[in-house]
Amino acid sequence: MAKIDSFEGKTALITGAADGIGAALAEALIGAGARVFASDIDAEKLKETAARIGAASAPCDVSDEGAVAELVEGAWSEIGPIDLVCANAGVIVPGSILNVSQEDIDFIFGVNVWGIVNVCRPYIRGLQEANRDGYMLLTGSEHSLSNPAYLRGAPLHLYNMTKHSVLSIAESLRAEFGSEGLSVSVLCPGPVESGLSENSETHRPARYGAQGEVDFSKVDPAAISNLGELYISAARAAEIALRGIREEAFVIPTHRFEKDDVDARYAEIQEGFALLD
Repeated sequence: MAKIDSFEGKTALITGAADGIGAALAEALIGAGARVFASDIDAEKLKETAARIGAASAPCDVSDEGAVAELVEGAWSEIGPIDLVCANAGVIVPGSILNVSQEDIDFIFGVNVWGIVNVCRPYIRGLQEANRDGYMLLTGSEHSLSNPAYLRGAPLHLYNMTKHSVLSIAESLRAEFGSEGLSVSVLCPGPVESGLSENSETHRPARYGAQGEVDFSKVDPAAISNLGELYISAARAAEIALRGIREEAFVIPTHRFEKDDVDARYAEIQEGFALLD
């Protein structure tokens, strides 16, 4: 499988790169000597970010399969064969599975799940045609690993579903294409300073109607009051991500407390197996 010990001279394509973790990844990679092609649905913000950090760029809606195929081809042509793809674009849609609309489902799965699949397909095919190794960093979430305790009372059902899917996609890619030289990591950020909520509302297709608010009524008030202390900068998240890539970590968490939720889930799984004894 591909190993990236140094980013000097490497090429990277990043989706969701206009701000937040995506922009921080682009800036960190350029700072480490890589050539970066940045993309985002927000054309104006992307243009500003790309100019600031010195990246090539093109706007793209990752839920559009054809547009993403053109993006990968264009990036490959402009900066050279791509060593690293950071499939980072994502949105959040609040609501319980009991009352979310089909429009909610289409929007969040279109970006968070199909948006990743859409970039995986042309990239991996490109690697196969060129007989090259490659690396994919898929941005999941702490919600890829568990239903975080501090937010468990908040109905974020669709977000949990899509981020669990990201982990599964990564496992499948690694299993099928690892022997062909594809390495895969899943970035699982906890609270990170970004425009996730605002961008999700701004770029929600108008035909889907207004986005609902997160219902925190069943969340422990203490958890909400302490939430601000958990946030890290997007730059710090990018730093952690790049270290994880260099170490070939499959799962790259950003916060130590995520392990508590993972351990709790594992304990419940062990209890189930104990019933077989």
